[in-house]
Amino acid sequence: MRPKRRDLVDGLHRIDQLLAGILYSLAQLLLKQGYGQRRFAQLTKFAFVDAARSIVGNVASRASIARIATLTGLTRLEVSRLLTVDYQHPLGSEDKLNRASRVAIGWSTDELFLDSRRKPKSLAFKTSRGGFAQLVKKYSGDIPARAMLMEMSRLGLVKSSKSGVVSLVRATPSLPKSTFAAIRAISPWVNLVAESGNSTHSNVLASSALQKKIHFASISEANAAARELETRWNAFAASIQQLATSERRTTAYEVTVTIALATGTPQLIKQNKS
Repeated sequence: MRPKRRDLVDGLHRIDQLLAGILYSLAQLLLKQGYGQRRFAQLTKFAFVDAARSIVGNVASRASIARIATLTGLTRLEVSRLLTVDYQHPLGSEDKLNRASRVAIGWSTDELFLDSRRKPKSLAFKTSRGGFAQLVKKYSGDIPARAMLMEMSRLGLVKSSKSGVVSLVRATPSLPKSTFAAIRAISPWVNLVAESGNSTHSNVLASSALQKKIHFASISEANAAARELETRWNAFAASIQQLATSERRTTAYEVTVTIALATGTPQLIKQNKS
């Protein structure tokens, strides 16, 4: 019996809702560090092509490229281009930067906004030529200069005086170690869920829980695994505590994770003697 179209649509909507929640939390973390949507969107294309490549296998033939295009929804031309890129470094340091970063880099490289020592000038906000408003218009398109000033100030890229003069502090946002630690801590958990979803074993995936059975040959191995889980959890919890900014908050947040470890006596298999 073929599945009804309505069932398929409802299933996709449920996935959309779950992904929306995950992506919202991730976007909050990335935006605080000046990581733009364009760069993230480009990475998703590489990820989908790479995942499809693991399903299709050999990508040397035109038929394989067509299959990857079918799986991902990308065009065959775009798939061919993405397959030629180094997956270890798919994006250059300045590729798909957010607008604030593009303005800051333009400020530090454009002759119009450099002084005689080739250092970024301090720019008057309202000056028509060579001012901050012209800089923003040149490197960020239709973003108003006032909005750009607020964002660059938030990222610590600029400082402005009471007289309306804006100075460049740094050309790129400062990325704290807590950002890398948080994403690094989350990655193994996402990989575990993905592996469980691909498994043919009877793993249980609930709306908010993951259950995975692992068998050990001895109690000492089980204890060693429990200690390793505790170590990884401590690192994960420490990273979660640093996901937000360093600002003090009056509200306390609590994360509770329960890990249950059960042991059992393996059943002996009787062999029939002939």
